[in-house]
Amino acid sequence: AVIKGKIVGSKVIAMDNSSDPNAFQWIQYEVQQQKMYKGFEKVERIRHVYTPLADFVCGMVLRADEMNEEYVLTGSLGTDGKVFISICSFNRPWSQLTLAQQAGLERIYEAGCHCTVVPCLSLPCGVTAGSQCLWTDGIFTGNWNGTQSQRYACSMKPTGLCQWVSARSTKARALFRRKAQ
Repeated sequence: AVIKGKIVGSKVIAMDNSSDPNAFQWIQYEVQQQKMYKGFEKVERIRHVYTPLADFVCGMVLRADEMNEEYVLTGSLGTDGKVFISICSFNRPWSQLTLAQQAGLERIYEAGCHCTVVPCLSLPCGVTAGSQCLWTDGIFTGNWNGTQSQRYACSMKPTGLCQWVSARSTKARALFRRKAQ
């Protein structure tokens, strides 16, 4: 699932509804969804996203000053409709996105959202289908905010295969400008 939304609240929960104080805890973020780019075929609206409470298990733990801000949130959509996010997903404040990233979301991903971005978390890594693009920023540089996420979008080509394309291309900029007008 990929959405743009404002995180407006949070609470700590145990996913298994257990009263055990040692149970694995999660943060449930309340989201005011503004736009859905991917996932609408499985769920109509996303009101909450879930992440582990601890950042050492890839939890996306926000400070109080990071709340009430618009974010791009990407995560795995469970069979029960819950969206799980982590620090390995592409989750960024909208205000910190480059124009290429905004164009990628607003026009390129929206036009070709049958593609899936697969983060490379350990070597060897690869894709298992032509509808996937391998995201390698983090594995090679240790920074998930690298060249792929800054300048490229995973888009479906006319052949039906997905690949990284420059979001800075003349075509992408023209599409983004048209959308902004």
